[in-house]
Amino acid sequence: MDDVMHLEKFNHDISRDLQVDAAAFQHKCSQDLDFFLVLDLEGKIEILEFPVLMIDAKTMAFVDLFHRFVRPSKMSEQHINKYIEGKYGKFGVDRGNWDLKTKVPDQCKVSQIKLPPYFMEWINLKDVFYNFYKPRKSEATGMMGMMKNRQVPMFGSHHLGIDDTKNITRVLQRMLADGARVQITARRNPDSRNVQYLFEDRI
Repeated sequence: MDDVMHLEKFNHDISRDLQVDAAAFQHKCSQDLDFFLVLDLEGKIEILEFPVLMIDAKTMAFVDLFHRFVRPSKMSEQHINKYIEGKYGKFGVDRGNWDLKTKVPDQCKVSQIKLPPYFMEWINLKDVFYNFYKPRKSEATGMMGMMKNRQVPMFGSHHLGIDDTKNITRVLQRMLADGARVQITARRNPDSRNVQYLFEDRI
């Protein structure tokens, strides 16, 4: 985070990008959680980028940031280079429950560590968005569709994890301002690892 080249390439002045208008509090409702951790992992075979933004659920304000690029342990140098071409090039990136339902447990296996208990439940923002705004399903299947539906302009580069995380956070702020109640959408059974989805209508 102190590397000059890193700071030139990746803007970490998050408070500027995620400013909240006082008028936004007009429709806001109370939330069950005190904070939201917004993440958008990048990497399909192994996690390559791990950005997380913390947002205060009451004020919608930016609180803190974690951002790391991760060197994969099981991928060849050639595969890594192909993977990151053009920001993850031809391999693509899946969306939705994939981050916490699939990728984090897979990465824990590769890294030979136990899945931490805080990854046992999560919010798929797309499901909350779909149930709150009732858009066409195609407008809630990804970050770009949600931003377009709410007319939220995009910042930065799509598929760069830190920029996608900031943009998803801006969608979250908009939802909170519009009065959405953002709830847990999925839980993992710690014994069987089966996932229970808590929303009947989901993406």
